[in-house]
Amino acid sequence: MPDELARTPPHNIEAEQSLLGSIFLDKDAMFKISDVAGAEDFYKDAHRYIYEIMIELHDRHEPIDILTVGSRLEEKKQLEAVGGRSYLITLTNIVPSSYNIVHYAQIVHKKATLRRLIGAAGDITRIGYDESQELETVLDLAQQTLFSVSQKFLKQTFQPIRNILTDAFDRIDELHKEKGKLRGVPTGFKALDNLLAGLQKSNLVVLAARPSVGKTSLALDMARQVAIHAKVPVGILSLEMSKEELVDRLICAEANVSLWKMRTGNLSDREDHDDFPRIGNAMGVLSEAPIYIDDAATNTISQIRTKARRLKTENNLGLLIIDYLQLIDSRTKIENRVQEISEITRSLKMLARELNIPVLALSQLSRSVEMSKPAIPKLAHLRESGCLTGDTKIILADGTSVTIQKLAERKKQTPVTILALNQKYKIQKTILTKAFSSGKKKVYILTTRSGRKISASANHPFRTIDGWVHLDKLKKGNLISLPRMLPFTHTRGGMSRDELALLAHLIGDGCILPRQPFHYTSADETNIAVVKKCAEKLFKIKTRLVRQKNWWHLYLPSPHALTHGVQHPISNWLVSLGLDLAHAPDKRLPDFLAGQSPEDIAFFLKHLWSTDGNISWKKLKNRLPSAAIYYSSTSEQLCRQVQHLLLKLNIWSTLRRVPQGKHRPSFQVHIQSKKFQIRFLQLIGAIGERGRIIPDILKALTKITTNTNTDVIPKSIWRTHVAKALKKRGISWRDLSEKLEMSYSGTSLFKNNIGRERLARIARIVSDDELMHLAQSDIYWDEIISIAYESGGSQLSRRRYSAG
Repeated sequence: MPDELARTPPHNIEAEQSLLGSIFLDKDAMFKISDVAGAEDFYKDAHRYIYEIMIELHDRHEPIDILTVGSRLEEKKQLEAVGGRSYLITLTNIVPSSYNIVHYAQIVHKKATLRRLIGAAGDITRIGYDESQELETVLDLAQQTLFSVSQKFLKQTFQPIRNILTDAFDRIDELHKEKGKLRGVPTGFKALDNLLAGLQKSNLVVLAARPSVGKTSLALDMARQVAIHAKVPVGILSLEMSKEELVDRLICAEANVSLWKMRTGNLSDREDHDDFPRIGNAMGVLSEAPIYIDDAATNTISQIRTKARRLKTENNLGLLIIDYLQLIDSRTKIENRVQEISEITRSLKMLARELNIPVLALSQLSRSVEMSKPAIPKLAHLRESGCLTGDTKIILADGTSVTIQKLAERKKQTPVTILALNQKYKIQKTILTKAFSSGKKKVYILTTRSGRKISASANHPFRTIDGWVHLDKLKKGNLISLPRMLPFTHTRGGMSRDELALLAHLIGDGCILPRQPFHYTSADETNIAVVKKCAEKLFKIKTRLVRQKNWWHLYLPSPHALTHGVQHPISNWLVSLGLDLAHAPDKRLPDFLAGQSPEDIAFFLKHLWSTDGNISWKKLKNRLPSAAIYYSSTSEQLCRQVQHLLLKLNIWSTLRRVPQGKHRPSFQVHIQSKKFQIRFLQLIGAIGERGRIIPDILKALTKITTNTNTDVIPKSIWRTHVAKALKKRGISWRDLSEKLEMSYSGTSLFKNNIGRERLARIARIVSDDELMHLAQSDIYWDEIISIAYESGGSQLSRRRYSAG
């Protein structure tokens, strides 16, 4: 092997000389061979220099002879390198005529291709020795290296139309003789086949729809029809579903049996309606069908191309189905995801042409199709639905959250169950199939009246009362939908009540910092007693109480000596919860706390509110006494986490930034409106001094008339939804006012938002499901107070949902 590698690379100097000499002899020679051999194909540098000059002269429409070539080589200081003008004269004498010039060019190109193949083999060897890269990346690079050689070898030339017309006439004549016969692969759906004349060879056909519409089911029905009835081999590349799921669907479709019955085991075995014989017959039919399934969770374009080529060679593949487009990884360094999708579709089209088969690619439509009127899908709707910055948190089904960046950086993109809004305006579980980076883009920060913020690209859609609207189409004063509550799914292991109480107090008023004595500060004796009891019970700490002016320091010394490798038990505990020993502005809650039970979350907030929370009287002139309820901290992250926990308990709150002069600003989570304040005081409350006035405040709140200016439906619904429902039922606005037992006020009605109870009454009067869904929705319509450009851009990760 070493001797073989040391051999001279393939070349043919005589062919190179003959090719150059022929060009000198024939002024039209370059037209014949310019697309056969390139300058890089020459083995000898001198020949390459000469050929480059010839190409240059040819492009400038100048004559190619010894004088012009020699002069140009002299100008570029290459004449001596090629052997002078005497060598140019020698080239003209080597070949008698230019008759075989194409053959000489083919020899030169062949030898160059063999040299490239040897070079590619060396590159592949070096790639193989690089153990730092992932195996999939190594294989992909190796295939790309080899494929680049074959691509350079293939040459496509223009063909005269008379040759193409001959084939076209034969094809038209054949179609005429077989009237009614489909030209392409039949889908089994007559209406679709009449439109498309079947799936045509070398075509890329995109089957696109919104999630959960039935794309996969339709594609599998086509696969059954093509394989069973047309006997055409079908390949199915599924990046979303496993092969077991696909086979179950195929069996149930062929046997006409409910997929739900099969999955739950509720199949019938009664004599008059036995499912098993039909299932057995379907399995027999499918076993004979030429259907081939690949369910690899990740597939690059290169892998798809390799698998399709092999299937074409071994089984004469006639149709390739890919489910679905957005899950394909292009593995190219393209920052813009839209460009990446374009590159993927272009590659699939090239694959369809190369194998001369139809490729059916499933794709998700972006929400922008719902904004179109009429909602007719276009190619532009295949694009992504907008981007969110990597630090955006996605709420998982168990109530906890994770940044989209962490989801995108997972090595294996397994589906994740998250919470999302359905068509009936309810928060439900759905599947996020994949998250990925989409490069750097301009980022805008949208802030709402409740203090919530989100950073997104201009094309990210937000739900308004009129449908999904891109960020760049929104403005200050618009109302967008936010969750007013989060459903509970308690799946995390619970903390003890002592742990919850101690954690709440230490986060609120504790000083747990490196190289400082751990202590707790409070002016409330009840709080001091709780921390003392929990510290002694959990960690056997003998606390020490030191009186200050009007408050106490409760010191929490370690029960054992602290040496190298031996930490304070509270330090170890906090680290085990995923927390750092942090100063007040950097304090936060452990992520898993949101996955605790409602009772535990309420208990934790009760003790947290007893530290830096406020429950006091709010007395204004000419108004009944009410309550001021808020939690305050210099940590914005902590306050946003508190806001999230309150939402888990169906309590709406508002976050405010409160300047403190030259000092660090504080943040306050306020609970307003009678409904939410009563719910907070009854469900959470506080201990110690703060909790003593709760019974009196509850009594006062019951006397206050509910303010309907919060948690309402946007007033535009009068014209967009209510008006349509009234027209459909033949009810006038005056009739509606009478049924609502209110005086008719004309168009002034349109100036006010609608409370949930009133909208529910209207929905019952007009018998409209859409209005009832809005009245009973899980949505809080929050007002946009600002949309600001975030200078400098940000690394973005795009999220994509697939329900089902």
